[in-house]
Amino acid sequence: MFELEIDTSQYNLVAINDTLRMLVIQVVVQVLFVLRNPEVELLSNIFIENTLFILLGVMVYWLVFNHIIHFKIKDSNNQLKNYYQSIYSN
Repeated sequence: MFELEIDTSQYNLVAINDTLRMLVIQVVVQVLFVLRNPEVELLSNIFIENTLFILLGVMVYWLVFNHIIHFKIKDSNNQLKNYYQSIYSN
């Protein structure tokens, strides 16, 4: 439907998509939780703080941790060719 072009690397694009995925998951869970428990406020301070901490954790993983430590399969012939992140590398 919508396509946004940004001037960044494929690695950063995967990091952005992962961060947005976590944001959407948090918002959907919060909305469903509020629908199930009407006494809970939709955009409470705790929800916003928790969401920001989760997004910060995802960004720290992609922008810091993943650059320092890389895991790979010992036998390089066994690597997957089409894993889920390959959809971002067009």
